[in-house]
Amino acid sequence: MAIIDFQLLGNSDADPTLETLSGSGLGFFGLSAGSSVQIGSHQDTTFVSNGDGSETTARANNIKFVADTYPSGQCSVGAAGGGDYSVGLSGVKSNAATLGIRFGHDTAVKTQNCQLRIYDRSNINAPASGVNTKVAEVVNFNGSIFSDQGLSGTSSSAVGSGDAFWWGEPWPSELINGANNYYQNSLGTKFYNGLDTGDAIVNGDTRLNNGVATGDHETVGGTGVIVPLLDSPGSGQRGLNEITDNAASSPGLMYPKWAQYVDSSDHSALFGASNVFSNGRTTNIARTYGGTGYHTHHTWAVALSASPLNIGSKEQYGLYVSLEYL
Repeated sequence: MAIIDFQLLGNSDADPTLETLSGSGLGFFGLSAGSSVQIGSHQDTTFVSNGDGSETTARANNIKFVADTYPSGQCSVGAAGGGDYSVGLSGVKSNAATLGIRFGHDTAVKTQNCQLRIYDRSNINAPASGVNTKVAEVVNFNGSIFSDQGLSGTSSSAVGSGDAFWWGEPWPSELINGANNYYQNSLGTKFYNGLDTGDAIVNGDTRLNNGVATGDHETVGGTGVIVPLLDSPGSGQRGLNEITDNAASSPGLMYPKWAQYVDSSDHSALFGASNVFSNGRTTNIARTYGGTGYHTHHTWAVALSASPLNIGSKEQYGLYVSLEYL
């Protein structure tokens, strides 16, 4: 039997602080539970909540998108019950992510082609209306601390292996190699995000601002921006230490997910890591797909940040995860 749970993270050993949301969802609020977020701003707190936000229970980690910073992976992190830090996404620890996604199976399996969608709770291919969402996969299992990243976000000794930039926000063209503004998973599927050049559109779903969904194009959702998640992370992401049968070079730790889309000349300057592979996606790309081991459980950690575009609760607003296992 296969099952997917949504969890709250927080413990340093990557075990969840809340095993399952049990049919509830996450609510994105202002400075306190139940308070509204200003139109065009992003949330300051995140709680387990009912559909209209009138009832809240456990507090979740809060990761807030910071607009108009370079590069676009900047965020503010306020761990549940902890302090606030200004960091880049590659410096956020996995246990500080907004949400844990856990897949479980009766027998040990591999997972692949894992995809995260933001939708209207009716059709997984339809964008949510009235809210913009930024999403990033968080992988920093080596335990680097928040302050390693630096306030500017332009240099770091914390080499996270998830996303460097937010999906649903224009990626900085200065850091992207040519037209490689996408991540390619192990099945060869390409997931695109828009750039900050000219009239580039981040989310190309034509239903946005076309009488179907209220929203601009800087958001995850619909068919325009779907977020890829890594293969076979294992329980608590421990499986990301097992890069074996799909690696074209020697086994070892995975290469960062962001290495696919960040120009190789910027790997060292921006993230304190030597060039893991050159532009052109050499055979080492196989080590950016995630883990390769069999496990009964696999855990992904994601950062979520939401911004309302008009007044009122956003109840037709959901998160959907699909994957293949073998």
